[in-house]
Formats: sequence, structure tokens, C-alpha cells
Amino acid sequence: MSLASVHAGNVGLPLAQSAGFWFPDQASDVAAGHDFTFFLILGVCAVFFFLITGASAWFVLKYRKRAGHKEQATSTHNTTLEIAWSAIPTVLLMVFFGVSTYWYWHMVNPPMNEKSLDVAVEGRKWKWWFEYKGEPFKSPARVADLYVVKDTPVRLSMVSPDVIHSFFVPAFRVKQDVVPGRINRLWFKPTQVGTFRLYCTEYCGQDHSEMTAWVHVFETEAEMVQAVIKAADTKSIPPEELGPRLYAENCASCHSKDGKAGLGPTFKGLLGSQREFEGGTTATADEAYVRESLSDPKAKVVKGFNPVMPEFKQLQAHEVDALILYLKSLK
Repeated sequence: MSLASVHAGNVGLPLAQSAGFWFPDQASDVAAGHDFTFFLILGVCAVFFFLITGASAWFVLKYRKRAGHKEQATSTHNTTLEIAWSAIPTVLLMVFFGVSTYWYWHMVNPPMNEKSLDVAVEGRKWKWWFEYKGEPFKSPARVADLYVVKDTPVRLSMVSPDVIHSFFVPAFRVKQDVVPGRINRLWFKPTQVGTFRLYCTEYCGQDHSEMTAWVHVFETEAEMVQAVIKAADTKSIPPEELGPRLYAENCASCHSKDGKAGLGPTFKGLLGSQREFEGGTTATADEAYVRESLSDPKAKVVKGFNPVMPEFKQLQAHEVDALILYLKSLK
């Protein structure tokens, strides 16, 4: 079976027809193969579990010690039996290896002759970001959810500016670590229209459990493009609404608004306050200080806090203005 026929859907291996067993929907072209491999291994393990457990229970009862029974000499060697219990597991392991390798090869080799959607993914504490560039987008669009098209291969280039994260969509049965200092790639082809949950499955700190997003699968490319453009357009949002939204999406995990210190200093009363930095220097926290902290957070590190804040250069000028307006309200 060639790789091309796998991508075309003419697979030669039997597939699970539905997820079952409390599994999520099979919403990608690799999901059925993933589930088949799981149920194949589970089924074989279950058969041997009951055979071995049942035989053990029977032997315990049949050969139990009891009054008046004389022990008999037991066989110390049986060539046929020893060959069988070595050969049968070997054959089964080869089957498992073949099936799993077949589908793994499919998962790591995106189709070369199909039009695909390329998306840049950034996983940072504790948020997913997705950037769309090139046709059909007139300018780069950065959004907090992933938007894709049914039956169109999606190729992801994933990076992290801080710690290890892991991109996982249960309905697609795809998972890939996102590692600082390197670009990891992942591809999949969605087969169902709908909205599916995306998780981080590598513990990445305080708000790891909240590092989720949605994957929106559309019927047509036009619908997908329109949804991305709408989600990326923050200029139409009033600044007094945009500021709190940006705080919730980018800042709330580390910076409180009620005076309590977190991983970073509180935002309550930030603007106009005096800041003492590592090294003994001080400065007034004005608008220039906020802008510098967003683009180069390690330039001035507040005393008593670790320099772990990532850069936020992706924020547009009007978004920074809206965030500063919100900070002014936290007096």
C-alpha cells in the first residue's frame, strides 16, 4: 500500500467505524486508524488476560493441596509449548509494529500534491496563538483559535518563547510537543465540520489547565477566511472593551488587578507608581515604561520577581493604547 493511496483514503487496513468506548468523534483522516490500532492492542491484551487469569484460577483449584492426595511429578520441558509461547507473541508484536508504523508514517508525511493551509502556531504561558499569512489573507492575521477547512490538509509550524507546551486535539488524534528554541511541525486533515477542543498536554506552570482553545472547521475556504479576518480585527472594538479583553487574554495569568502579587507584580495602581528594579535602580511606571515592558520585558525587572515574562511585540499600536487605557482605570 503506497503512501499516496493512504492520503487518498484508499486504505488497506480495517478501520474502526466509530469511536466508541467513550472516545471523542473521529474528526480527522487519521483518527479511525488511531482508534483501530488502540482497539487491536486492547482486544489482544484482553484475550490473553482472561486466558491467563482463567487458566491460573483453574490450576489453583485443580492442583490445590488436600488431604489424601499424593503429589505427582511434573514435566520440566515441553519444546512445542516453549516454541508456541515465544512464536505467538513475536507474531503479534510484528502485527502491532506494522499497523502502528503504517499509521505513524501517514501522520508524519503530509500530502505533497494537495493544496494545504499553512498556519504558524505559538504556545506561550498560558495561551495559544495562530497566525495566517499569504493568500488569501491581505495581511497577517493573528487569532486565539484555529480556523481550518474540511478535507483540506493543515500544516502547523509551532514554536514556544518560554517552556515546553504540547498541542493536542482529541477529536483529530494528533499531538505534538511545542519546544523552546526549535520549530516543530504537525499536519492533519479535518473531515468533519464543527468546533473541537484544543488542549496543552505538557504541564507548563500555574495556569496549564486553562491553556485551551477551539478548532473551528468550516465547509468552505471563504467561510474560514471571513471568520479569521473577523476574529483578528480588533480595530472595530471600542478601546474600553478591548483593554479588558487584552488583559484577560495576555496578562491575567501573571498580573492581578486587585493588589495581590502573582508571578508578576499587580496592575492595581501601576501607572504613576514608583518601581524598584533588580540592581537598585528606580523609575516611574508611566506609559513609556509599559510600552518598553511589553516589547522588552527583561530591560527593567521589578525587584523580587523573576525575569520570565515573554515579549508581546505582536500587539498592535491601538491594542497597546487600549491596554494602557485599561491600566489607568485600575487606580
